[in-house]
Amino acid sequence: MRTILSVILFSLLLSPSLAKAQLLNNQSNSSGDKTEPAHEQIQSTIDSGFEWVGLEEAQRLAAESQKKVLIFGYAEWCTYCLKMRKESLPDSSVVDAINRYFIPVQLDGESPDPVVFNGTEYTKNQLARGLQLSSFPTHYFVDAEGGVLGAQPGFIEPDIYALLLRYVGSSAFERISFDEYVELNM
Repeated sequence: MRTILSVILFSLLLSPSLAKAQLLNNQSNSSGDKTEPAHEQIQSTIDSGFEWVGLEEAQRLAAESQKKVLIFGYAEWCTYCLKMRKESLPDSSVVDAINRYFIPVQLDGESPDPVVFNGTEYTKNQLARGLQLSSFPTHYFVDAEGGVLGAQPGFIEPDIYALLLRYVGSSAFERISFDEYVELNM
């Protein structure tokens, strides 16, 4: 018990120092130093094996094709988002499932840039908060009419991600549980 209290106290004492260091780092980066970590420079431009579409266009295309919209909620600093982009998204079975069932969209959950969803303009950050995007990455599944079917947070291994995409994309979720779907398709 004494050790736990010591660790908590040490963490509390260290927090202001870390916050000050982060603030100083942010100030130095915003005062002309444009150097960013390598993953921040390329996060949203990594080739995923398919073309990302803007949200408003994705909703129009989904309505025309009766596909669903896949929204990949991410942040530029997110290492698990980067891992998804490098490992899971370019996997051929994932690309096939996305191309067959979805119109893919990237949503930077911290961006002040405008985005239109269901005919209403938001900032990307406002939309992310409205979707309750609280961890990165989060994968949102939206039907052709703009209704959010569900969300799955976190990094997902390619084989499971491809199954999840097919499960949602084929509307199997209306008939069976994901566990049953996995059992039938593994």
